[in-house]
Amino acid sequence: MNVTPEFLDDFRREFDEAVETLCEKYGISMKLGRITYEHERFSATLSVNMTRDPEDIARANFDADAWKFEDIGITEGMYKRIFTGKDEKKYAIVGLQPRSYKHPLCIVDVDDGRRYQADRRFIKEWSDSFYAETIDQKCED
Repeated sequence: MNVTPEFLDDFRREFDEAVETLCEKYGISMKLGRITYEHERFSATLSVNMTRDPEDIARANFDADAWKFEDIGITEGMYKRIFTGKDEKKYAIVGLQPRSYKHPLCIVDVDDGRRYQADRRFIKEWSDSFYAETIDQKCED
């Protein structure tokens, strides 16, 4: 059997369904990460979080990648920290995407709750306050 993108899409979907019982039983969440493949084999990363709470997972992911953004003032514990953007509007930092060269910052507009992606130079000034709303949308360009 040859490994194809369609096969991997089906496998990922069925894998997620199969591990859901384990996740519920142990109160964890599992995510099958990036898959690399050849004709006859494939490999993937598997990450396990010891919680099912999406906010806790997002905070842990943010803190794990924060060190990659220290050059622009981001450190652990800054998840949902409010800042002023280059456009003078207020935003909160809610995610980091280190693999994204152009727009590695996931931000949310504190006025309307819309989520966007931004470049490293978009942050103008940090405030001492944090965004209190729940985040559940994907980043937008």
